[in-house]
Amino acid sequence: MGFEVELKELEHTSERIVPGKTPYIIYQEHLNRYFFAAQFTKDKIVLDAACGSGYGTAYLLRNGMASRVYGVDISEDAIGYARKKYGHNRISFICADVVNMPFSDNFFDIVVSFETIEHLENHRQYLLECKRVLKRDGLFICSSPNKKIYSPYTKKPLNPYHVVEFFPKQFYAILSESFGDVSLYGQNNVNLIKRVICRIGSELLSQFPKGDSIKHRIRNFVSANKNSYAKKTIVLGGGEMNLVDDNYRVSKFQNSPTTTPTFVIAVAKKTRKQNIE
Repeated sequence: MGFEVELKELEHTSERIVPGKTPYIIYQEHLNRYFFAAQFTKDKIVLDAACGSGYGTAYLLRNGMASRVYGVDISEDAIGYARKKYGHNRISFICADVVNMPFSDNFFDIVVSFETIEHLENHRQYLLECKRVLKRDGLFICSSPNKKIYSPYTKKPLNPYHVVEFFPKQFYAILSESFGDVSLYGQNNVNLIKRVICRIGSELLSQFPKGDSIKHRIRNFVSANKNSYAKKTIVLGGGEMNLVDDNYRVSKFQNSPTTTPTFVIAVAKKTRKQNIE
């Protein structure tokens, strides 16, 4: 059964983060989203919807100082791993579908759900379910890949694990159908002009016999000389130490003809502010 899974059996995939196995860049992208969410979670009852291996759930408890955190995922293997790796008396890991969760109405102060919506056919039901379990003054914090980067020219996402992807305006609009006062943030801003130039250059280099070798050297040079910002030492569950790299931090939303984020992060309120005359 899934709950008897050994830690070593939970492997990283392109859609599942496992600390120590997931490539650094991908892990930092995900971890920094939890770092961003942690500023809202102090003394709160928090749900991590689609928690995966549970590292983020543990982070919200220990570093976000939440009063209690629940992690929900549809994978029994992931929940089994999370219970063994990040078990704590103020964390509950539950195997359930995020479109039909076993919680009463108005239960959570905060619902966090990163890189989830793009995997769901019934994404509107998912948003309504997250809203249902939130308290009246609760916050919904979620993220999704930017279609402008991942699949700008195709209706169907290029990632085979994704059912739907949104342009930033679409993401804002669909969240606004269910939630109030939606604020957008971005992660990993991309210069679209440089992106086009690099793609053209890569295609040209591919025409030469040693082009692939040159591209490999360029990538290594860029990686080695990438600006390094502060790295914050953090503690995950189970005494696990790690770093949060500010190169991947969530920042002010930028979306223009020349710049757009790789990932869009939203913070939305369950109810809209009422204007009092």
